[in-house]
Amino acid sequence: MGSNEAYYKTEDEFNETKNEKSMDVWTVTGEMKGEKTYSYEEAINLAGNGGYTIGLLATLSMTVLAMGCDMFGFSVVVAGLTCDLEVTPGQRGVLMSMPFLGAIIMSYPWGYISDTKGRHRSLMVAMLGTFLATSLSAFSPHWIMLAVLKFVSTSCCSCAQSVTYALLGESASERVRGPYMLTMTGVLMLTPSTYFVAGYFILNFEFSYDLGFIRFVPWRLLVLVLVTPVAISILLLRFFFESPKFLANAGHEDEAVELLKKIWLRNGGKGEYPVTKLILNEDKNKRTEKVPFLKSLREQTAPLFQRPLLWRTLQLYYLTAIMYSVNNGYLMWYPFIANAFFSGISTATPDQHGGLCNMVISSQNVTTVEPEICSPKLEFLTVISSIGHSISFAIINVLMSRGASRMKLMMIALLAISGGSGVAIVFTTNNVASLILFIGVMAIGLCIGIVFSYFNKLYPASYRGMTACLGVMVARVSSLIGTNILGTYIMQNCYTCFYAFTVYIFSGLVVAFFLPADRPKKTS
Repeated sequence: MGSNEAYYKTEDEFNETKNEKSMDVWTVTGEMKGEKTYSYEEAINLAGNGGYTIGLLATLSMTVLAMGCDMFGFSVVVAGLTCDLEVTPGQRGVLMSMPFLGAIIMSYPWGYISDTKGRHRSLMVAMLGTFLATSLSAFSPHWIMLAVLKFVSTSCCSCAQSVTYALLGESASERVRGPYMLTMTGVLMLTPSTYFVAGYFILNFEFSYDLGFIRFVPWRLLVLVLVTPVAISILLLRFFFESPKFLANAGHEDEAVELLKKIWLRNGGKGEYPVTKLILNEDKNKRTEKVPFLKSLREQTAPLFQRPLLWRTLQLYYLTAIMYSVNNGYLMWYPFIANAFFSGISTATPDQHGGLCNMVISSQNVTTVEPEICSPKLEFLTVISSIGHSISFAIINVLMSRGASRMKLMMIALLAISGGSGVAIVFTTNNVASLILFIGVMAIGLCIGIVFSYFNKLYPASYRGMTACLGVMVARVSSLIGTNILGTYIMQNCYTCFYAFTVYIFSGLVVAFFLPADRPKKTS
């Protein structure tokens, strides 16, 4: 067996073949002292579940909520600043692209940093950078400066999308790991409620303070309010530790054992923590050694695109591309689509039906003799529909956490619902039914937590951060493409967009059938 084989085995596969032996592994020193050497999974399971892991779940949930507000809440900020900065439709499109462009550029570096410098350290630096850049953006005198600062802030907070899952997955016991990851994704689903409610109330304020170089108006206050979760996450992260698995994988077994003891104590452990020796079921992270940077970068990335991980990497990245291009594309343009839809509803006669696409297209063809008045405010029904969408999805995600052992089945079901809704929406003329089906299409967003759970489950710790961060890069490229396609075509070619995206979703459904079985058969 080659020395590099452990890089290519998933942790679950290795544990299946080594489970019985790992229980009887003793180091020479350990045997003399009567000390058993534990595998990492055994050690983290013994650390239990309690105050520390629940607190870490809450903190990382706040971190992904902060990331969502910074990235996706920007769509509401753009709606609010249109009048003040007098941005054109083209400039608005550039601004809407910045959250994804920043993540595309920095996802790869964050993967390398988190795998070589640590999960916790990466998050602290990233969220601090997000806080500074976003806070400064509230005082931008021009849309170009705002775009640059949004690029910087989202370049930093893109770290949170993947590193939070790695840190939580490596710090929680096996029993709660899957449910906790889906719960954290459920909190992410609450993001639209957070920024839509804040946007509705703040953008309805009417104030203007002359600061000399800018006028401080409601959208600037909204930016400062939406960055508050970032500040809270930075403060909370200071009370938690680095991933013990990262330290063990980097060759610092003693430090890892010490952190495991601290986790055990904060989880309510009593007596003496039994683990004094650790053994990993995979090779240590060679990227922590002193090697040339380019060689280190290649060694960190190349195994993901070599057999036998190649097929799994391509499979998961393709599913990631589908989920993010569809979900985030619709999500970023949701304020404009919903406003167009409810505007069409308000001008239609009581017996008039047309469905979502007819309402959206009609809203673009309305002519009036009155001069157009620029308004930064959100429609009340748009906010209510967004709250209903995000809360219902968050509840579903929490319920999904109870079936974390059935991830493949849940992903297939959600893709089928999303694709089926896309087919039905183009044939539906009832307005209410079409809006419900539109929410059904966005059910694909519920798969996000599942696919990131697969990144944590199917790859060794040495590559887990890089795999997930490259996944974020794929996600943001896909989101950027989806957002621009929808922004260009949805208002005039609504039906064509739904046809194309539905075919795309069904292709993902086919790929999902080839994921690992939820409950693989045990071999003798």
